[in-house]
Amino acid sequence: MSVFKRYISIFVLVLFLSVGAQAANAYDLNKMTDNQIILSALKVLEKNNQTDVLSRIDNNKTKVIFYDLTLISLSYAKHYAVASTDEYGDNYILINSTLKNSPKEALACLIAHESVHQLANATYEEEVQATRTEAKTWKLLKDDVSEKYSNDILVKRLNTLLLMEEAGQNNIGKAIAQNSFYKEQLSF
Repeated sequence: MSVFKRYISIFVLVLFLSVGAQAANAYDLNKMTDNQIILSALKVLEKNNQTDVLSRIDNNKTKVIFYDLTLISLSYAKHYAVASTDEYGDNYILINSTLKNSPKEALACLIAHESVHQLANATYEEEVQATRTEAKTWKLLKDDVSEKYSNDILVKRLNTLLLMEEAGQNNIGKAIAQNSFYKEQLSF
Protein backbone atom coordinates (compact mmCIF):
# COMPACT_ATOMS: atom_id res chain seq x y z
CA MET A 1 0.00 0.00 0.00
CA SER A 2 1.39 3.38 -0.94
CA VAL A 3 2.01 6.12 1.61
CA PHE A 4 -0.74 8.19 0.00
CA LYS A 5 -3.29 5.37 0.38
CA ARG A 6 -2.28 4.90 4.03
CA TYR A 7 -2.84 8.61 4.74
CA ILE A 8 -6.21 8.48 3.02
CA SER A 9 -7.16 5.37 4.99
CA ILE A 10 -6.12 6.97 8.28
CA PHE A 11 -7.99 10.17 7.38
CA VAL A 12 -11.18 8.25 6.55
CA LEU A 13 -10.89 6.26 9.79
CA VAL A 14 -10.41 9.42 11.90
CA LEU A 15 -13.32 11.12 10.10
CA PHE A 16 -15.55 8.09 10.66
CA LEU A 17 -14.68 7.95 14.37
CA SER A 18 -15.29 11.68 14.90
CA VAL A 19 -18.67 11.55 13.15
CA GLY A 20 -19.58 8.52 15.26
CA ALA A 21 -18.62 10.36 18.45
CA GLN A 22 -20.73 13.36 17.46
CA ALA A 23 -23.71 11.12 16.71
CA ALA A 24 -23.32 9.45 20.10
CA ASN A 25 -23.71 12.85 21.79
CA ALA A 26 -26.75 13.84 19.71
CA TYR A 27 -29.98 13.97 21.66
CA ASP A 28 -33.52 13.81 20.36
CA LEU A 29 -34.70 17.07 21.86
CA ASN A 30 -38.21 16.52 20.50
CA LYS A 31 -38.59 13.62 22.95
CA MET A 32 -37.87 16.02 25.81
CA THR A 33 -40.66 18.48 25.07
CA ASP A 34 -43.64 19.23 22.83
CA ASN A 35 -43.31 22.98 23.36
CA GLN A 36 -41.43 25.12 20.82
CA ILE A 37 -40.29 27.68 23.40
CA ILE A 38 -38.80 24.97 25.59
CA LEU A 39 -37.35 23.27 22.53
CA SER A 40 -35.50 26.49 21.71
CA ALA A 41 -34.08 26.53 25.28
CA LEU A 42 -32.95 22.91 24.90
CA LYS A 43 -31.28 23.85 21.61
CA VAL A 44 -29.40 26.61 23.44
CA LEU A 45 -28.08 23.98 25.86
CA GLU A 46 -27.12 21.72 22.96
CA LYS A 47 -25.41 24.54 21.03
CA ASN A 48 -23.38 25.40 24.14
CA ASN A 49 -22.29 21.80 24.73
CA GLN A 50 -24.24 21.37 27.95
CA THR A 51 -24.30 17.63 27.36
CA ASP A 52 -24.37 16.84 31.08
CA VAL A 53 -27.78 18.56 31.34
CA LEU A 54 -29.15 16.89 28.23
CA SER A 55 -27.75 13.55 29.33
CA ARG A 56 -29.53 13.74 32.70
CA ILE A 57 -32.81 14.61 31.00
CA ASP A 58 -32.38 11.88 28.39
CA ASN A 59 -31.27 9.18 30.85
CA ASN A 60 -34.23 9.87 33.14
CA LYS A 61 -36.66 10.14 30.21
CA THR A 62 -37.71 13.53 31.57
CA LYS A 63 -40.30 15.64 29.79
CA VAL A 64 -39.95 19.44 30.10
CA ILE A 65 -43.23 21.42 30.06
CA PHE A 66 -44.73 24.71 31.10
CA TYR A 67 -47.14 24.17 33.98
CA ASP A 68 -49.37 26.21 36.25
CA LEU A 69 -47.53 25.44 39.48
CA THR A 70 -50.48 26.61 41.58
CA LEU A 71 -52.12 23.32 40.58
CA ILE A 72 -49.55 21.65 42.86
CA SER A 73 -50.16 24.12 45.66
CA LEU A 74 -50.88 27.82 45.93
CA SER A 75 -47.57 28.11 47.76
CA TYR A 76 -45.84 27.26 44.45
CA ALA A 77 -47.23 30.32 42.64
CA LYS A 78 -43.92 32.18 42.72
CA HIS A 79 -41.66 29.17 42.15
CA TYR A 80 -39.73 29.22 38.92
CA ALA A 81 -39.70 25.47 38.25
CA VAL A 82 -39.81 22.08 39.94
CA ALA A 83 -38.66 18.57 39.13
CA SER A 84 -41.50 16.14 39.64
CA THR A 85 -42.69 12.60 39.06
CA ASP A 86 -46.31 11.85 38.24
CA GLU A 87 -48.45 9.00 39.56
CA TYR A 88 -47.18 6.73 36.74
CA GLY A 89 -43.52 7.31 37.59
CA ASP A 90 -42.88 9.62 34.63
CA ASN A 91 -40.34 12.38 35.26
CA TYR A 92 -41.06 16.03 34.50
CA ILE A 93 -39.44 19.40 34.74
CA LEU A 94 -42.33 21.79 35.31
CA ILE A 95 -41.50 25.37 34.39
CA ASN A 96 -43.88 27.98 35.78
CA SER A 97 -46.20 28.94 32.93
CA THR A 98 -45.80 32.61 33.90
CA LEU A 99 -42.26 32.45 32.45
CA LYS A 100 -43.25 31.72 28.83
CA ASN A 101 -41.99 35.14 27.75
CA SER A 102 -38.60 34.86 29.44
CA PRO A 103 -35.60 34.51 27.13
CA LYS A 104 -34.72 31.02 26.00
CA GLU A 105 -31.27 31.32 27.59
CA ALA A 106 -32.84 31.99 30.99
CA LEU A 107 -35.22 29.06 30.54
CA ALA A 108 -32.21 26.90 29.65
CA CYS A 109 -30.71 27.80 33.05
CA LEU A 110 -33.87 26.66 34.85
CA ILE A 111 -33.76 23.40 32.92
CA ALA A 112 -30.10 22.96 33.90
CA HIS A 113 -31.03 23.55 37.56
CA GLU A 114 -33.94 21.11 37.60
CA SER A 115 -31.99 18.44 35.71
CA VAL A 116 -29.67 18.13 38.72
CA HIS A 117 -32.51 16.94 40.96
CA GLN A 118 -32.32 13.16 41.04
CA LEU A 119 -33.56 12.34 44.52
CA ALA A 120 -37.22 11.81 45.40
CA ASN A 121 -36.76 14.31 48.21
CA ALA A 122 -34.19 16.98 47.49
CA THR A 123 -31.46 17.56 50.02
CA TYR A 124 -29.72 20.78 50.94
CA GLU A 125 -26.58 19.63 49.11
CA GLU A 126 -28.53 18.78 45.95
CA GLU A 127 -30.31 22.14 46.00
CA VAL A 128 -27.01 23.99 46.38
CA GLN A 129 -25.51 22.00 43.49
CA ALA A 130 -28.59 22.65 41.31
CA THR A 131 -28.57 26.38 42.04
CA ARG A 132 -24.84 26.67 41.40
CA THR A 133 -25.34 24.82 38.10
CA GLU A 134 -28.04 27.34 37.22
CA ALA A 135 -25.72 30.28 37.98
CA LYS A 136 -22.81 28.77 36.04
CA THR A 137 -25.06 28.11 33.05
CA TRP A 138 -26.23 31.74 33.18
CA LYS A 139 -22.61 32.92 33.14
CA LEU A 140 -22.16 30.97 29.91
CA LEU A 141 -25.37 32.19 28.25
CA LYS A 142 -26.13 35.68 29.58
CA ASP A 143 -24.22 37.59 26.90
CA ASP A 144 -26.60 36.21 24.26
CA VAL A 145 -29.66 37.77 25.93
CA SER A 146 -31.09 40.98 24.55
CA GLU A 147 -31.05 44.07 26.76
CA LYS A 148 -34.85 44.23 26.40
CA TYR A 149 -35.07 41.40 28.94
CA SER A 150 -33.22 43.28 31.68
CA ASN A 151 -36.43 43.60 33.76
CA ASP A 152 -37.56 40.01 33.24
CA ILE A 153 -38.11 38.38 36.64
CA LEU A 154 -36.12 35.27 35.70
CA VAL A 155 -33.21 37.31 34.30
CA LYS A 156 -33.12 39.32 37.52
CA ARG A 157 -33.01 36.09 39.55
CA LEU A 158 -30.19 34.71 37.42
CA ASN A 159 -28.17 37.91 37.67
CA THR A 160 -28.50 37.75 41.46
CA LEU A 161 -27.47 34.08 41.55
CA LEU A 162 -24.46 34.79 39.36
CA LEU A 163 -23.33 37.62 41.64
CA MET A 164 -23.68 35.29 44.63
CA GLU A 165 -21.77 32.51 42.88
CA GLU A 166 -18.96 34.79 41.77
CA ALA A 167 -18.63 36.25 45.28
CA GLY A 168 -17.86 32.76 46.57
CA GLN A 169 -18.00 32.05 50.30
CA ASN A 170 -20.90 29.62 49.70
CA ASN A 171 -23.32 32.54 49.36
CA ILE A 172 -25.79 30.38 47.45
CA GLY A 173 -25.69 27.73 50.17
CA LYS A 174 -26.19 30.35 52.88
CA ALA A 175 -29.17 31.85 51.04
CA ILE A 176 -30.78 28.42 50.65
CA ALA A 177 -30.18 27.61 54.32
CA GLN A 178 -31.87 30.86 55.35
CA ASN A 179 -34.87 30.51 53.01
CA SER A 180 -38.04 29.56 54.90
CA PHE A 181 -39.36 27.38 52.06
CA TYR A 182 -36.15 25.36 51.88
CA LYS A 183 -35.93 25.07 55.66
CA GLU A 184 -39.35 23.42 55.57
CA GLN A 185 -38.84 21.30 52.45
CA LEU A 186 -35.24 20.13 52.56
CA SER A 187 -33.65 17.63 54.86
CA PHE A 188 -30.76 19.55 56.43
